[in-house]
Amino acid sequence: MKKLIAALGLLLPLAACGEGEMREISRHPAPDGSRDVVVGTIKAGETEPFLVVMTAKPGDNINKGARLFLADKGDAPQVEWQSVDQLTISCKDARVWSYRSFWTNPNNGKTIAVGLKCGTQGWKG
Repeated sequence: MKKLIAALGLLLPLAACGEGEMREISRHPAPDGSRDVVVGTIKAGETEPFLVVMTAKPGDNINKGARLFLADKGDAPQVEWQSVDQLTISCKDARVWSYRSFWTNPNNGKTIAVGLKCGTQGWKG
């Protein structure tokens, strides 16, 4: 229960901030050009975590995408398409707030697997 309360405490600043505060850092088109993965930042209280967003269409605004990853206390995450239906997110020394292991396209129901390589020992703040 304490872990749940702590996790909610970390996410409350995100709920309070406006979607207009997201800033795009880099964009990575899918190998078939059907969608983009966008790395960006979002203002969340006194921190500015990095996020990774999947868009349903190429060129969509970062605010229209589905969040796959959110982390702070590290450098911007790297993303790499392994294939049309598999993506890998990697980072060093990040404190990961949230991560989704898949994304399903709302337009056609196709699912994309999302791998994560951000250390195996957890956050050592």
